[in-house]
Amino acid sequence: MTGPLLVTGGTGLLGSAVRKIRPDAIFLSRADGDLRDRSVAQHLLENIRPGQILHLAGLVGGVKANAANNSRFFEDNALINTAVLSAARSLGIQRLVSFLSSCAFPLFSDRATTEDDLQAALPYDGNAGYGYAKRMLDLHTRLVAKEEAWKWTTLTPVTLYGPQDSFDPESGHVVGSLISRCWAAKSSGNPFVVWGSGRAVRQFVFVDDVAKIAVDAVQRTLDSTTTIIAPDEGITIQTLAETIASVMGYSGPIVFDCSQPEGVLVKRLQSRSFSVRFPDCRFVSLRSGLEATVRWFIDHSSSGDKVSSGSLPLCHQS
Repeated sequence: MTGPLLVTGGTGLLGSAVRKIRPDAIFLSRADGDLRDRSVAQHLLENIRPGQILHLAGLVGGVKANAANNSRFFEDNALINTAVLSAARSLGIQRLVSFLSSCAFPLFSDRATTEDDLQAALPYDGNAGYGYAKRMLDLHTRLVAKEEAWKWTTLTPVTLYGPQDSFDPESGHVVGSLISRCWAAKSSGNPFVVWGSGRAVRQFVFVDDVAKIAVDAVQRTLDSTTTIIAPDEGITIQTLAETIASVMGYSGPIVFDCSQPEGVLVKRLQSRSFSVRFPDCRFVSLRSGLEATVRWFIDHSSSGDKVSSGSLPLCHQS
């Protein structure tokens, strides 16, 4: 089927990075319609008639937002994913890449989680709603790919960060939230407050790297099983906070607030297939990625642009 590349969640963190690579694509956002409504999704796809789809749209948020809105994260994401994939199937769109999340995977104390573990055990309870909705997306993708012999697959990046992230200190993901809090601390002279003990281990991947992989994947013939995108084994939140402070030129105290949530202590994923499927990929270092992200944040803060939102955005972050 010929037609343009369609990107759902086109104004989100990842969608914005894809736009820099494929400005010729069609990018959908909330302004174009509510993708929770199957009739809206069907109408949009019928009008666009895409040849390929990057499905990035979803309701996303950080550790506190997930814990406080578990049922909403499940409902909204399950509706969005079902509506988009059902419309794509009805129109015979044979190339579709959707995005899962590390939140969908179970975690193990003695080893890293791999692609084989996705449906093997329960996800972390604090983001169970989001995690199960992503598991449904994985199953839906694999069932259609098998029944129709189509090139549908999924990608699972670890936590994304980069320019145009949500920098809300309460509801954003950890990198954006910490950048915002560090900037506020530097501007006010107050301590830089980090949620939790700082001992939690997380993995991060720069959004531009994932955008390149996504654009490559939608052109390729890949197995329907997901591919984890994880550049390294991760770092502690304390190390992340200290690196952000260094990049931002903040030399004041860093305070760890153990009364605030930090999620599961160790979250580590490792791919069994990434190096085979994407052998030429080279990842941006964490410090370089943080430098680019902080630059973007400061430039847009200085210009008066809104770089943070207290609402839960219908766009993709992982």
